[in-house]
Amino acid sequence: MLNPELLNWLTSKLNFTSLEDLLKATKEQFPDTDIVPTMLLAGRTGAGKSSLINALACRTVMPVGVLPTTQKPTPFELEGQGLPLRILDLPGVGEAGHHGERMESVLDQADSAHLLLLAIPCPERNLDYESLLLSEVTKHFANRPALPVILAGTKVDLAPPVREWQPAHLNLQKPSTEKEQHIADWLSYVSRTLDAGEVSACASGEACDDFANQYGLPELRKRLFEALPEAARTYFARATHDLTLLNSRAESLVRLFSGIASAASAQPIPALPASALIMPIQVAMLIRLTSLHGRKLNADLASKLLGPLMARMAGRFTFEQITKCLPGIGSLVGATVAAGMTYALGMGYHTLLCRGRWDFDAQALIDEVLRWWDNYHKS
Repeated sequence: MLNPELLNWLTSKLNFTSLEDLLKATKEQFPDTDIVPTMLLAGRTGAGKSSLINALACRTVMPVGVLPTTQKPTPFELEGQGLPLRILDLPGVGEAGHHGERMESVLDQADSAHLLLLAIPCPERNLDYESLLLSEVTKHFANRPALPVILAGTKVDLAPPVREWQPAHLNLQKPSTEKEQHIADWLSYVSRTLDAGEVSACASGEACDDFANQYGLPELRKRLFEALPEAARTYFARATHDLTLLNSRAESLVRLFSGIASAASAQPIPALPASALIMPIQVAMLIRLTSLHGRKLNADLASKLLGPLMARMAGRFTFEQITKCLPGIGSLVGATVAAGMTYALGMGYHTLLCRGRWDFDAQALIDEVLRWWDNYHKS
């Protein structure tokens, strides 16, 4: 059943004087709880941290140089319609004469971070610094939830034989070539030595757009995304321009609001139009989906899109309204229709945005929603 407080709020908004009033009220009830993810980036000098971040972001974010470029903790923000991702680049933990102070800087910053990305360059086998860093981080979080740590095995293209590098044909699951075997053995060694789980093999290429020589970046993005708290995932998906992550985040949001709409429509209020009850929920969903794509939804656009759509789907809501009066099955049918409609609306809207279309009209949205509605009933 729907939370009574939420139900009271929904019913209180049925007499809104304009969609702008509804939009404002909806924002207050469903605040944007997304938070900017903060990631600590650590690794010894020469581990390729800057190149890795540039490759993950598909654009130049951090300076890259032959000499150590990071001498103190340096924040970087991947901007794009806000601040989607905050990276705190930590000085190389293995630099001679500075290890103690560098380790201290890691721990000082760890409390405000959501995860730690530790870059380990291939084919390095002296892992004393990395082992000590992980040990200190573990102790630091001994009496509270641990900081998620992701190990990135960088520069795997430098595994012997160095001159052989064909990332498109690399098969580390079933290594057969000399290079594949060297990389697989090294990854296994790092994982065993540090006892910190999977090591993601990756290569950043010569530049952020050197896609032909890059390797393992989509898989690493997915691991970072999944390690973040739920509220931080929207910004990360936007920051990395990864369509797979955008789709995953969008579907999670759509399913969340579909569940809320289903619960709202299941309420035994026969005289109350179901479309009026779930419309604020759907507006809130569109706000969040628009934010996921780095834009803002205004009242004019919401009115232009949702008005014709609600009119087109009125027949389905009329059927749901009649069945709601039937003992036993009414609420179930209403909840199913509301969930399906909200899901189709959310996924249809997201699909159009993924195509780069910001100037579509209500008919384009209706066509896409009906396509998703049919898919929903077939699944």
